[in-house]
Amino acid sequence: MSNFKDEVDMDSATASPIAGPLSWVLSSLAAFAMILPLMAWGGLVVPPQLIAPVASLTGGLLAGLVTSWVRNAFMSDASSRILVVVGTTAAAALVVAVIMFLASMFLPMPIIFHLPIAAMILGAFASWAAWRFRSPGRRLARDALISLVLLVGGAALIMLTLFGFCATLLTCSAYSGPF
Repeated sequence: MSNFKDEVDMDSATASPIAGPLSWVLSSLAAFAMILPLMAWGGLVVPPQLIAPVASLTGGLLAGLVTSWVRNAFMSDASSRILVVVGTTAAAALVVAVIMFLASMFLPMPIIFHLPIAAMILGAFASWAAWRFRSPGRRLARDALISLVLLVGGAALIMLTLFGFCATLLTCSAYSGPF
């Protein structure tokens, strides 16, 4: 087992110093680009209690994928373990969704002010996970296939939530909640 100092030395030897900040910024932007339209459009059809976790999870999925690929582009002899990075970011996304929902209930401000903060938190978790969970060697074909499967699964989750779940509930389109 390697210790923390060895991991930092290995990362600094194999990656550009811009890889960490760039992966955080790009993954935060990707998460925001996914969360904002889902909260806006999905909130018109689905109750916010349902769309907030879905938007956060899909934002986390995209943030995890973006930061993994950015880090992989800057690493010469190692690659991020995409499933672990996305899984870690998805776990953080569930916590962020709960915090985002509670903040919208107790803080008297529109949800639009919470979304950039949520995206930056997801970007930070994704960047940390991509730095922390990496393995030696490059497996680009495998990583591309995993990324494609995760993107299709995320799209299916969105469609299932927006159309499948609410098709069984008559009150989804007539919801008038706190947002």
